[in-house]
Amino acid sequence: MDRLHLAPVARPLPVLRDRRAVRAATPLALLAGLALALSACETVPPPPVKPPSAAGLEDGPAKPFSAGKGWTVTIHTPPGGKAFCVAERGIPVGQNAAPRLTFRTASVESGFILSGFTPSDSGATVKPGERYDLTASLDQGSRLTLGARGLPDGSLYVALPTKSYLDELEPLARGRRVSFRSSGLGDIGTMLLAGSSWAINASDECRILHADP
Repeated sequence: MDRLHLAPVARPLPVLRDRRAVRAATPLALLAGLALALSACETVPPPPVKPPSAAGLEDGPAKPFSAGKGWTVTIHTPPGGKAFCVAERGIPVGQNAAPRLTFRTASVESGFILSGFTPSDSGATVKPGERYDLTASLDQGSRLTLGARGLPDGSLYVALPTKSYLDELEPLARGRRVSFRSSGLGDIGTMLLAGSSWAINASDECRILHADP
């Protein structure tokens, strides 16, 4: 009897992936997982950057230059800086809170400081570094429109080009009384200008002799 000849059964061979392909897929999978994990985290905004504090006016050791009409002029020399001159009037006893003017002259920028005042409208206070409009009304009827900067001690500084210092402050030199007002601060106060002409001119003379290069 003839034997049956069975055909061999063909079995499919397992498909082997290239090892390099497997190794290449692994980092990609890790990166995808990392991206999903990061996207699930809340994004925390960085803390706001604190603005730099407003700088005051430079100062330094003082020595006398001249005195007259109730005013004194001194020469100030900051360490490593250029000299400047200051004219101020003595504060009478019991008048520490009264508004006062201090004239300041330097080689490039000069002006005056308005201090010792309490704004009367809505309790507004001077903010360091803030810009304020300032109107000076004099008894002779003239009016000055100025710009001022708030200082850390609560005073206002009006800066003027040195070359026009005498011309721009001529109304303060001729007047007897001046009232200041700002739209942001309200009425600032009224002060007498006795001796201001001497102070303005003496401070400029001091600047010419000691502050100009």
